[in-house]
Amino acid sequence: MMGKFNDANYPELLGVTRVCQISDTDVWQHLVSPMTRGLLGEIVEVRPARVIESLEGLFPGDHVANLNDHRLFGGQLAFVRFPYVTSFYRTENGAFIVKRDGVKFEVFCWFGEVEKGRGEMILKAGLRDRRFDGTKRANDSALLDYPYDDPVLHRPLSPELSSVELSIYAFMPGSRITDVISDLEYERFVTQPYTFKNKPDEFLRYFNMAWASKRAPGQQAAPIPDVAPLVLRGFQKIAEQQGYDFCEMAPSHYHVARWGLGGGYLFRDPEQEATFTAFSEGLERIRAKGLPLTRSQQSWACVVQSLESQSRIPADLRLNGPQWPQDNIGPKVLWLYKPLTERARAFKPDPLRQPDAASSSDAGAAPELPAEGAQPAA
Repeated sequence: MMGKFNDANYPELLGVTRVCQISDTDVWQHLVSPMTRGLLGEIVEVRPARVIESLEGLFPGDHVANLNDHRLFGGQLAFVRFPYVTSFYRTENGAFIVKRDGVKFEVFCWFGEVEKGRGEMILKAGLRDRRFDGTKRANDSALLDYPYDDPVLHRPLSPELSSVELSIYAFMPGSRITDVISDLEYERFVTQPYTFKNKPDEFLRYFNMAWASKRAPGQQAAPIPDVAPLVLRGFQKIAEQQGYDFCEMAPSHYHVARWGLGGGYLFRDPEQEATFTAFSEGLERIRAKGLPLTRSQQSWACVVQSLESQSRIPADLRLNGPQWPQDNIGPKVLWLYKPLTERARAFKPDPLRQPDAASSSDAGAAPELPAEGAQPAA
């Protein structure tokens, strides 16, 4: 016999990664906070896991995505390219659901009678293996809300070391803006304010409303108080159990970035770090002039810099130039990372944009969903 047989890791080449092997027990223990469990109540029914290949899931609102527009079964769009597995647990007050495919798992906590159309999602959290980022294959996962195929802006942190991206969304039931006032456009503004930046009159009207509230950008409802203090440790525990070198996040707003930095995360790109520093220094100048800002107002002060006309920005909030690196519309992402292993701690990432890298388009809209990484309770 001549030569050597191929010893490739076939499961990983086929897209079966370690992140999809995390147990539902670990997800419940590490990512569902005590307050969230209290809202759900005890698990009263365990159903068999189901393999699903359709965009629609088990009940209204339980859907997935088809970002690469794959057309299967005679060209129908109601199906996804790669099936996913759903585990459904009925609780006293709602449902605990875990979905997984080869590269990602997500946990969903619903409050209310979900199968009768009377449920509200109160927690959505996930971990996603980043090995296919920067290619169209990254978007084949049905569990994505946002595309990750830009070869420059979504390039993996390291070609040799493994990494997962966390995402988290957690809100108290019955606390949405539209549960209090019937203004859907205002709720949309708070959820995704950058979609209003080309409509300055509407932007400023809703900005002034948000400024006087306690809601930060992205907080269309009140956060569950114990999620932010606990969940970063839970993500890290799970990632370490599976042997990943890094955990990453894409913080959608200033307060979320501060939450990540407080948890030991680092900037992937020096240019993005310089932008964040410019915002921090600008906010400190505002404070020094006698205008103390709450954490949510700090984030809104960053958002308002996106108005094209500087003259429309309130004079006492003008920071003269910096733009938040992530608007949850185009492909730009603010990457933070945390080393989990010794070899990761010795690693120094390259800047996102190499000197000879082709510029990447910012065009293309993400779905109007809670942004990846948009934990509002930091």
